[in-house]
Amino acid sequence: MKYEKYLIKKGKNDLLSSLKALDKKLLNEKLKEFGVDDIYELKNYILEDFECCLDECKDDKFTQMYFERLINNENSEWMSAYEQDIESLLVFVYNTGNYYSYYIPTEIKQIINKLLGNMTPEEKFNLENAANTPIIKDLKGLLETLTVKDLKNIGNLLYVNRLSNKPKKEIVKVIYNALTNKENLVDLIERFIDKEFNLLNDLMKNKGTIQDNNISVEVYHFLYITGLVFIFRRDNKFYISMTDDVYKTIKKIDLKRISKIIDENTKVYNLVKSMVELYGIVPYSCLDYYYSLYYGNGNELDIPNNALLFCDRVDNLVTLHVEHDMYFVHKILYHRNLEQVFDDIVERQKKIKRKPIELEELLKYSNYNYYEDTKAKNKFKRYLRKNNIPSDIIEIIIKIISDMYRLGNAYIGVSIEMLQDYGVEITEKNSQEILNYLIEIYNNSRIWINNGWTPIEMRENINKI
Repeated sequence: MKYEKYLIKKGKNDLLSSLKALDKKLLNEKLKEFGVDDIYELKNYILEDFECCLDECKDDKFTQMYFERLINNENSEWMSAYEQDIESLLVFVYNTGNYYSYYIPTEIKQIINKLLGNMTPEEKFNLENAANTPIIKDLKGLLETLTVKDLKNIGNLLYVNRLSNKPKKEIVKVIYNALTNKENLVDLIERFIDKEFNLLNDLMKNKGTIQDNNISVEVYHFLYITGLVFIFRRDNKFYISMTDDVYKTIKKIDLKRISKIIDENTKVYNLVKSMVELYGIVPYSCLDYYYSLYYGNGNELDIPNNALLFCDRVDNLVTLHVEHDMYFVHKILYHRNLEQVFDDIVERQKKIKRKPIELEELLKYSNYNYYEDTKAKNKFKRYLRKNNIPSDIIEIIIKIISDMYRLGNAYIGVSIEMLQDYGVEITEKNSQEILNYLIEIYNNSRIWINNGWTPIEMRENINKI
């Protein structure tokens, strides 16, 4: 076997024990290779380097899919680990007697679970089916492989009407004509945002096909569901491609003339996304006002109407119509009879008359993985350490508290219950001390319904509001 020298006896779980089980000659080679003096430094180096590398690509769905498969096939006869992961000591191989298998040390698994969220069923379907997609460069042939439901969905996105009672053969013909019509494709491309437009340009520069293992579903998905591209996998490499018919049609379009529209689209998309994430609710009628705050007056587009094009592409968004307006609402606020809540939130927003924070900052707080260290959190970490709470549990506790307070959807009392669940003893003697720590963390947390301002900052600026 190629990795014979990496084999160890199964029975280890943590990284340090796994490293100690390696062949001594190999271990010395690795100490020299990684530039460390002993096995303890090697362990820390591996964990820090892996967390740093994974953090850089944590939003990449292909990376997410690989590590999900890696965890799912652990201790099975399916060798899902890449050669590089074995050599980097992220996984360890062993012989069962019948086949070679591998396991992932607990610390590596914790980092994977911490940094990578779960893929949606839609994303998983797209990526897993890429392995079985035939490479069909003929558009009509590709459309014929799709279901009637998928074809009608493409028709809806292309604004093709009256497909409901047509047979599949006729629907294929209609969609084919729409996707090879220059004017139709110009209309479609003018609804792109920057990432999608950049992908289209890359495809055109590379004759309609690119190989890229790092591209995310978010980037290509709209092109995929409108029939412009298909995705396939060969030899553990992912490819995104156009059919020859679509490629030839787009070659007739001057994409440079569309770029200004794409810039405006992207601004509106980012605005809707960040406002919904931070406020929870945004009135449709106020988008012109919000746009002018962040970007100045828009010249090219009808901003509210343009925003409607991107609603279905903003995560966690629900669009609701009420008597006097339409609202973009975050899904966690969405249930029946919320009109009064909507009105209260909107009125509160109108009363807070202050210059908003910069858009880059706003978007930062809209990210669900956002985390910010503060003095208050570090004080509480030290307190928990003194009370013998394990380091990995402390990190989990602080992350949960951070999310609770930033999202503004949990009271401090809920934090007390959570602390007890994680083994922190709350007594009459220490309850006030713990409460003080939690209040300090809350008062220094950036809260989405405050536009990302902390309660302390709000209080300091009270005379300006």
